[in-house]
Amino acid sequence: MNISNSKDSIDVYYDMEIAQICEHFHKSRNTVDKAVAKLIKDHPDKDWKYKNPETRRITIRAEGVECLSTYFRKEKQEISTVEMELRYENEKLKAIIEEKEKAALQIEQLYKERLLLEVEKSRQSFLLENKNNEQKISELESENQKLKDEITTLNDLKRSNEEMKRKEEEYNSKSFFYRLLHKI
Repeated sequence: MNISNSKDSIDVYYDMEIAQICEHFHKSRNTVDKAVAKLIKDHPDKDWKYKNPETRRITIRAEGVECLSTYFRKEKQEISTVEMELRYENEKLKAIIEEKEKAALQIEQLYKERLLLEVEKSRQSFLLENKNNEQKISELESENQKLKDEITTLNDLKRSNEEMKRKEEEYNSKSFFYRLLHKI
């Protein structure tokens, strides 16, 4: 019988009497007595075995019971019911955590997709506004160019009109004979 003090056990134990240990681990009184004797022999300074003053029965402290649990499991490769329940609870918790992580990833993915859609929508509306603005600008520029052309044409006509008036005045200011001679 080799009893080791394993720290990786997940059972939680309390101080138990020998009869409770027998019942809990489904072992005979003889097997439990031998295991307790081995436990005390291997760990004499731990004081895991004591006489309970209330019940006047031999009681094993929780650490000793845990050590016995490890020994009994190694002996028969048994898993205690508490450990099975804890493993089952751990599996359920792991499944819940995985579900939550998946849900969180899906939410994050949906958020990213929505954000991308919003950005694309904003970009499209910006481009549309820019296109409309550019069209308005080009229309205004073409209208402005037409107006400039008309102004240039008007200025040219004004100059030519002024030139004609000046020539007419000059012609009118000259004497009748000069005009007559000029025609001949």
